[in-house]
Amino acid sequence: MSDRTIGILGLGIFGSSVLTALAKQDMNIIAIDDHAERINQFEPVLARGVVGDITNEELLRTAGIDTCDTVVVATGENLESSVLAVMHCKSLGVPRVIAKVKSQTAKKVLEKIGADSVISPEYEMGQSLAQTILFHNNVDVFQLDKNVSIVEMKIPSVWAGQSLSQLDLRGKYNLNVLGFREQENSPLDVQFGPNDLLRSDAYIMAVINNQYLDDLAELNS
Repeated sequence: MSDRTIGILGLGIFGSSVLTALAKQDMNIIAIDDHAERINQFEPVLARGVVGDITNEELLRTAGIDTCDTVVVATGENLESSVLAVMHCKSLGVPRVIAKVKSQTAKKVLEKIGADSVISPEYEMGQSLAQTILFHNNVDVFQLDKNVSIVEMKIPSVWAGQSLSQLDLRGKYNLNVLGFREQENSPLDVQFGPNDLLRSDAYIMAVINNQYLDDLAELNS
C-alpha cells in the first residue's frame, strides 16, 4: 500500500474514473459523495468512504481530508459547491487541490481562490479532437496546458534517414524529443543520441510549444 493519501470529492463519471485508476496503483483513497450507493460501490478499495456534503468543512475534517497529500474536487456541475470544497481543502492545509470545471469562467474562479490545478475534461477533449482532425489522424496531441503539448507521430518521410542534429527539430519546430518507439505500441526508447538516424517506420514522442503545431500539421498534411 502506498504511503500517499488521495481524497476524491464526488464520485460521478469523472471522480469514479480517477478513483478506479488510483486504486490500481494501491493508493490510500478517501472518497466523499452524497450518494450512498456510489460509496458502497467502491468501498472495497477505499481507505475511508463517507456519505455526505462536500461543502461541509467539518465533515471533510472528520473524514480525514486534512491528512491527504492531494484532493481531487471532481464535481464540476455546481460552481458554488466546487468553490466551497476548494476553499475548505485549502483551509484544512491540503498541499495540492485539483478541481474539475465545465467552463473557462469557472476555471478562472477556482484558480483565484487557490486551486493548484484546474482541469476541464470536456474542453480539453474538444481541443484534442480538433488537433486530431487538424493532423488528419497522423499525430496524437496531448495538450498539457495552453502553451505546451506532447505529440506522438510516425516519423515523417522527409525526416527518415537523417539524424536529430541534422534535422535541428528544436530550432525548426520547437520539438524537444522525449523518445522513440519501434512500432506504434512498443515501449518508449529514451536511449538515443544526436547522431542516430531516424527510421521511417518508427514513432517519435516530443514536447512542443503550441504555437508551432500548425507547422507540424503542414508537415503531416
